[in-house]
Amino acid sequence: MQYANAYQESKRYAIESLSKGEVVVKLFEEAEKQVKMGIILIEKDSFAKAYNCIAKAQKIITSLNLSLDMQYPISIELNQMYSFIFEKLGEANSSRDIQLLRSLLTLIVDLKDSFKEAEKISNPSKSRGL
Repeated sequence: MQYANAYQESKRYAIESLSKGEVVVKLFEEAEKQVKMGIILIEKDSFAKAYNCIAKAQKIITSLNLSLDMQYPISIELNQMYSFIFEKLGEANSSRDIQLLRSLLTLIVDLKDSFKEAEKISNPSKSRGL
């Protein structure tokens, strides 16, 4: 039990020490993982589990959307993008559309990579490992 608590504490500390940009990247990584798993599970006819994975990806996209500061023009554009992704994930989930999921996965990966690059630019000391 003590080891489990230590693990949870170190995990909590690791998350709390991330910058906002790093948190966004981690959220996109998790959304990417859930969509990939959803695709695999649909291919294996495990539809209930696939549904849950894609629903988790939708929750992540919703969290990203709710975190936007709408006073910035980029936030308005991201809001539209996140709303589109959320809607299409729901559509793909209900119709089990693997092609649509793959297209959305590409979009999620592109957004993740963009935020990762922005984080490197805005926080160069962390990207060099200092």
